[in-house]
Amino acid sequence: MGDAGRTDNLLEACKDADTLVIESTYLDEEADMAKQFSHLTARMGAELAIKAGVKKLILTHISRRYREKDVIAEAQSIFPNTVVARDFDNYQIRKETDNGK
Repeated sequence: MGDAGRTDNLLEACKDADTLVIESTYLDEEADMAKQFSHLTARMGAELAIKAGVKKLILTHISRRYREKDVIAEAQSIFPNTVVARDFDNYQIRKETDNGK
């Protein structure tokens, strides 16, 4: 998901996803600024992941004003299976079958 600004309209699209890749430009301390510029906070992404029942959260589009560890800490406090994507990272996403494999 790109620049979202809000998550209520994303819930159905993210429902039960194996992985959610979503922007997280701000930390919660600047939630007003995030809203003003139609971006999300790490907390908002994590809360969406919980509500939608996703298995893994990958945060992108992080403002350079933040340290990666602070973004991860904010999101993981809500949704532990969170990582921050870096430029040129590669991820392999495998869909689970009915028998758990």
